[in-house]
Amino acid sequence: MLGRLSGKATITLLGAAGEVTGSCTLLHTPRGRVVIDFGLFQGTPAQEQRNLLVPDIGWSTIDAVVVTHAHVDHCGRIGMLPKLRCDAPVLCTHITAELLPRVLKSSANLQAIRVDEWKEGTGPIARVVDPAPASEPQRGEMQPPVMYTGREVEQVLHQVHGIHYDTWHEVRPGLRVRLHDASHIIGSASVEVAWDDAGVTQSILFSGDLGPHEGPMLRVRPALPNVDVVVMESTNGLRDIPRNTAAAEALGEVVKRVASRGGRILVPTFALGRAQLVQWRLAQLSRNDSLHGMKVYLDTAMAIRASEIIGRNPDLLAAEPKRMTQAGEDPLEFSALHKIFNRRNSLKVAAGSTPGVILAGSGFLDAGPILHHLAALVDDERNAIIFAGHQLVGSLGHGILHGARLIELKEGIFPVKAERVHLEGYSGHADRGDLVHWLESREGGSPRVMLNHGDQAAREMLGSMVREQLGLSVELPAQLLPIDV
Repeated sequence: MLGRLSGKATITLLGAAGEVTGSCTLLHTPRGRVVIDFGLFQGTPAQEQRNLLVPDIGWSTIDAVVVTHAHVDHCGRIGMLPKLRCDAPVLCTHITAELLPRVLKSSANLQAIRVDEWKEGTGPIARVVDPAPASEPQRGEMQPPVMYTGREVEQVLHQVHGIHYDTWHEVRPGLRVRLHDASHIIGSASVEVAWDDAGVTQSILFSGDLGPHEGPMLRVRPALPNVDVVVMESTNGLRDIPRNTAAAEALGEVVKRVASRGGRILVPTFALGRAQLVQWRLAQLSRNDSLHGMKVYLDTAMAIRASEIIGRNPDLLAAEPKRMTQAGEDPLEFSALHKIFNRRNSLKVAAGSTPGVILAGSGFLDAGPILHHLAALVDDERNAIIFAGHQLVGSLGHGILHGARLIELKEGIFPVKAERVHLEGYSGHADRGDLVHWLESREGGSPRVMLNHGDQAAREMLGSMVREQLGLSVELPAQLLPIDV
């Protein structure tokens, strides 16, 4: 069993060590044991099978599980806690607590559907045909994993407790947590954990996923507090990303170009964060009369729900959307926007020919309404597919973005003739300059820095920058290797 009780504190990465999914970290202290996030491994079928291999950390002895935000690579295995005999409180912001039931119930339902489809041979087909994929198992060849059921989700939801930003919450005597806004998606948080030991207080901050320093939708992140150790994400450790005006203009140019040829635009959409950012940019184009007659279809119920939450929380927003909300305007609403709530209407939009922009899930093009929209427009050169963020290696989205010529969907085999557009500036993650700035503008101290949630090249590049520019100690922990604090 990892992390047996002892008098010293250790950190163990249980996932997201040299990769960008499966976030989960065990913090063992003399005062108690806390798990930060319990997320899904995503990507290939082999990656998904890893979700069943949960390290033995003595889950029944965990004192709290803290969820940084409602993306499945950070929360998607929370439904496994009953099976692991872990009845610890699940702590998160109030907004994340509101989103978790939808995320976990949707995940449980999808797991059950995938198994039924696999048994019946009716599962979704979403793969590259040319160039031929690698020889590793393709989706449909392996039985999809079942991590938890809807009943187990109902059980674990009784353990979820929303807590306020910037307020200490006692987990056990001498062990406490405090959440700081991470400005990654609505309700996201960095987690500060402090404990008392022999008259000395130690503290660690887990960044979770950090948003850009000054994003267009969410407020500016607070300064990094004075802590002993920082466990920080490094997703964009290799990248500097253009923001704001450049990103908005780039989207506007694609809309103008595709509208002029009577085409349609498909945007593979992550429902929490990315969808709202793209929706905000399209709303700006609409208000500037720059949609060129294009309708906009939002085909993801989760994204619709997240947009509603944003409107109820103006204090968490950047200056302009906050001003609009306080003036009684919804910053994400505009006349050309049409929300799709059921499959019938989704199929109707896919079968149509009216020029428009379709935002649909899933973001990796592996399931959901995105697939029938893709089948309807991928083989027409008038159309365009916009990739506004990272695509996992092995996903159909990654294959199309990187030059696939033929793809197979349930509806048949299609040549990829639609224009492929990779738009920068729509990532909800801080880029490397943002991450270095966050460390540089800390409230004080010289913390040890441990990098997680990034591929190895990103961790190494960011680590070098932090050492050279800030003179801080940087470590790149390996998975399952406890590190003394």
